[in-house]
Amino acid sequence: MPSLMLRIGRVIAFGLLALGILLPWLCVPSGLSEKASGDFAVTFAAPISTIMFKAFILMVLLFVLWLDLRRRRSGRADGTSPWSIGGLILLVSISIGYPSLTMQRCGAVSARASWLKVQNDSMISRNGDTYTAQEYFYQSRQRSVEVKEVLPRSFSILPVPFVRSLLDLHLAKLPDVVEWLGLSEAFCEFVGRGWFCAIFGSFLLTVFFMRPRDSRRAAPSRDIRRGYSIRPFAVFGALLTCAVCLGPVVIAGQQLTNAQSATLDGRFRKALQYIDAAETWVPVLAYNTDLISQRGWLERKLGSNSSAVKVFAAIREEEEGFDTRAAQHYADLLDREEPGPVWQEAFRGALRLALRDFNSGLIDRAASRMEELAILDPTCVKIYYALQLADLRSSQKNSLERDTAKFEVVSNCFQSLEKSSLIASAHQRVAQLEFDYSDIGKLGDEMRAAIKP
Repeated sequence: MPSLMLRIGRVIAFGLLALGILLPWLCVPSGLSEKASGDFAVTFAAPISTIMFKAFILMVLLFVLWLDLRRRRSGRADGTSPWSIGGLILLVSISIGYPSLTMQRCGAVSARASWLKVQNDSMISRNGDTYTAQEYFYQSRQRSVEVKEVLPRSFSILPVPFVRSLLDLHLAKLPDVVEWLGLSEAFCEFVGRGWFCAIFGSFLLTVFFMRPRDSRRAAPSRDIRRGYSIRPFAVFGALLTCAVCLGPVVIAGQQLTNAQSATLDGRFRKALQYIDAAETWVPVLAYNTDLISQRGWLERKLGSNSSAVKVFAAIREEEEGFDTRAAQHYADLLDREEPGPVWQEAFRGALRLALRDFNSGLIDRAASRMEELAILDPTCVKIYYALQLADLRSSQKNSLERDTAKFEVVSNCFQSLEKSSLIASAHQRVAQLEFDYSDIGKLGDEMRAAIKP
């Protein structure tokens, strides 16, 4: 009976690893496509690290298979199986290495995931759109509802690491350490089933091959101790992997500290070199608003007129109340720049100004600008939320139905449970217009969609 359970467990382990190779690991919405039926489908962006780790799984399994066959031919059947050691290597690499490598180095995908997470938080938080709009649901057209700006104003994917060595990573920095290791809320929001299948498959592979082959005979205690001697190796391997993954973060922190000192000393060109070095070690830091602004300030001091200087000037104009000039500068950057850190910062600035126009009562101008921004980023759920209110107030039934469909299909990509309340509110708004247009059939569909759990 124990032998049968071991065989079943091993089959399940290999099955889960196979599913881990076939299924996606991280699916971040990147675009929308319209089907012939009029429905919308989301296109996803996947980090290059997923392909690397799937190839790594295949390489480890093939190497362990070759090692196990060679071990059998030599007649050495005692000790821990190579499959158990291979499973442990996969378990540590997939659970720790993959999130760290993805969130630290795959800047475009991790930045998009964090940006979508920030938008979602601005709608479901206690001071967000969902809670503040509840008291106005009874009013026709919800004319008193304002749209919250995307928070925080200073966008960041990972906390800026102002640390100089691994010894600075004490218990007080545990939340930051978890995010530096890649296990941030943005990663957890869009992680796929393939990653979990690979983790559980590696764990089962480690456990069910841990028992020595000759344990069914006399099973000496010495051989059993050999079989379970893998546990200290597992702890050491996990700690070593964490240290390796945190190494680039610590080096980037040293470079940023040096950049701060160089800036205070007036060595602006040297400070830029330190920032470049920090972004080389942790590329995703290039998408942080603070570093973009710092780069723009330093380059302006050096007489440059780069895109970072322009976006820094636009942010300053926005903060000082020159919204028209800031909007023009953001629009110029969106037209001329390729998608990247500066482009995304300009997009966030343009969206903030459009939402400010919306809340000021300039509904038509705000809606027109947000429709232009939705073409540039078709997965921006914040835009579709604001457009729903604009369509409702102007009684644009067809536009409201399309914006709600887009909002729903993108929102369904989130893992958070709070998305159901957002989708229900969207269908409730459509139902209001269906009632005004006396479309009873669609009214019933929308009301059922609004109360569907």
